[in-house]
Amino acid sequence: MSKYKLKNSVWFILFEGLKIYFSNIDKFFLYMLFPVFGQIIGLALALGLSLSLMNTVVEKTDSITMALVYVILLAVPGLLIFTKAFWNYMVAYVALNSMTEGAVTTGKVYDFQSHNEVATRRTFSYVLFLLVVCALSSVGSTIFFIVPGFIVWIYLILIYQVFTFEPDLNLSEIFKRSFLLVKGNWLRTLVLLVILTFFSIFIITQGVVVIFDFLNITSWICSILDEYTSLLPLEEINAILEYCNLPAIMPTMISHTILTSALSFVVAGLTLPIRSICWSLWYMNLAEIKDGKNTDKPSQNKRNSRKRTSEKE
Repeated sequence: MSKYKLKNSVWFILFEGLKIYFSNIDKFFLYMLFPVFGQIIGLALALGLSLSLMNTVVEKTDSITMALVYVILLAVPGLLIFTKAFWNYMVAYVALNSMTEGAVTTGKVYDFQSHNEVATRRTFSYVLFLLVVCALSSVGSTIFFIVPGFIVWIYLILIYQVFTFEPDLNLSEIFKRSFLLVKGNWLRTLVLLVILTFFSIFIITQGVVVIFDFLNITSWICSILDEYTSLLPLEEINAILEYCNLPAIMPTMISHTILTSALSFVVAGLTLPIRSICWSLWYMNLAEIKDGKNTDKPSQNKRNSRKRTSEKE
């Protein structure tokens, strides 16, 4: 898969990942613009039109049912934009892995459409794969499975890479393959996850928040959001909170939370290429190590043979 042997080191993976990312940062940035900002624009458009015109629609419509239909129709354009951007974002989880392989083998990142097709030409399989991932994530995030769910998720951290680079595997084999690759490397995989998350999301997000606060951009955006959050029916909720001796929820609090969440999402989205590149390199590293130790297994030889034949084609 690569022209050189990856060193079995988390720090080497990080160094190589950053080198690939920054040498192609303009391409990765442009590639992620619509998937990231399209979701925000779509949601803002859908909620903005619905909330701002809801009272007008209700006043001019005799039927509550028809008023609800009109409000939903107002949200449709924004929801369509959001859906398209969300799908592109999910495709990026696979396409970026393919781009990494291209960057490793050729030193260049180009032809985004061909990389997207790694996922789009297997749309049904990919959607089914995403549904399974979503279901497992939902179960693992419940209060009873948080700790064991997190432990298992580290073992399954490479499932997107396995889906990308080993298309002949079925769903159960994808999860098993990731588990086997991480087995014996769980702690180092966790270290890589913590480093990537901390520096590519938390540090950058906090830096942006500080800049926004310094330039008074935060207060300006929150003042705009307040016009919409003030329309929310908070009286009933605050009555319950008051009964429980809990502080009331103010529109300004919601506006600030929305802004912080949006900034965190934008940073996480725009830096997704960094994490995908590093995880792809980590996959290549572990796959080379594990497959090198299991070359006597017929199933592995058969899979490698199919991959070589596919690459030649």
